[in-house]
Amino acid sequence: MRLQFLQIVFFSLFSVGFYAQKVQNLVHNGGFEDFVECPVKMSNLNKDTEYWNAPTLGTTDYFNVCSKTKLGIPMNFKGKQKTLEGDGYIGLYLFAPKDYREYIQVLLTETLQKGHRYRLSLSLSLSEKSDGAVMDMGAVFSEKPLSVHTKRQLSNAMLSSQSVKTTHAKSFSNEGFYEDKQNWMRVSLDIVAKGFEKNLILGNFKSNGGTTYLDFRQNPAKPEGYSYYYVDNVVLEYLGPEYKPNQRYVLEHVNFDFDRFELLPKAKYNLREVYSYLVKHPNLKVDISGHTDHLGSEEYNEVLSKQRANTVANYLVRLGLDKNRISYKGYGNKKPLDSTLTDKARKKNRRVEFVMTKFEDDN
Repeated sequence: MRLQFLQIVFFSLFSVGFYAQKVQNLVHNGGFEDFVECPVKMSNLNKDTEYWNAPTLGTTDYFNVCSKTKLGIPMNFKGKQKTLEGDGYIGLYLFAPKDYREYIQVLLTETLQKGHRYRLSLSLSLSEKSDGAVMDMGAVFSEKPLSVHTKRQLSNAMLSSQSVKTTHAKSFSNEGFYEDKQNWMRVSLDIVAKGFEKNLILGNFKSNGGTTYLDFRQNPAKPEGYSYYYVDNVVLEYLGPEYKPNQRYVLEHVNFDFDRFELLPKAKYNLREVYSYLVKHPNLKVDISGHTDHLGSEEYNEVLSKQRANTVANYLVRLGLDKNRISYKGYGNKKPLDSTLTDKARKKNRRVEFVMTKFEDDN
């Protein structure tokens, strides 16, 4: 009974630790808590906040509870709103006359990994004095910080014309207009990184004509209104690699010691990523293949490679994956990745590969 209790405690701590790793924020100062000066004047993002700046001539604002001016919290020049957490947030126009736009830009803590998945999320609230609401909030990633001499929208065409490499704008999730003036609305989007992304830009990348806009005014025939939003708690978290069906992958760090089939610590971490992906894609199953180097007899290597594949399969089962979604086989030294007779080649060949294919439950 005591052993069972200790196992439960261990796996609970393991789960908490694993979750903590997954929600590590890759955005510097994502809650806008760190500042250089307490806000005094409007259009102060570049001057007062740590890490954040405006990539265009748009004059984005920074608010903090420490301010005794119109940039205070909860009362400020655009209405009343408490922070989601902490003491600060920013404010920017997502819709305004003549396509005027404001953006925010931040350096990430690391360059994103090519072919890996990330989730970007943030909270926003429509200011009380806004004339209308939009459902167009987006994100762009760039290799280097942007500096564009414009007050208008950063369209994909304009982004493509810059010397800095950027992604196309991608929109956050929405189930309607972002029209809540009392509460914070949480939105998110998932991306697969191209491998150059080091900076993040947020805002509305569409023109007024391309923006879906809900006008609250009784006489919308008057000149265009505006939508001003508070933004807080920007989080970019790592989700793991992006695995394509029917494509063969070598499990990273699952290179066994010579004549061994126990999993190394880094191998277990990468297998947890595979497990997490399979949990999120219940329509997929995984086929595991074990391999050895050329040392030893063919018969022995076939048994050893099968043990290595079985070790990986059993670990996925321990994590919670249904046995029906797993198959495994050993190939010995019949399929080397590197045929040179070096220690480096032998280590490379002591591996496990997998392929994800469509899963159909017979039950």
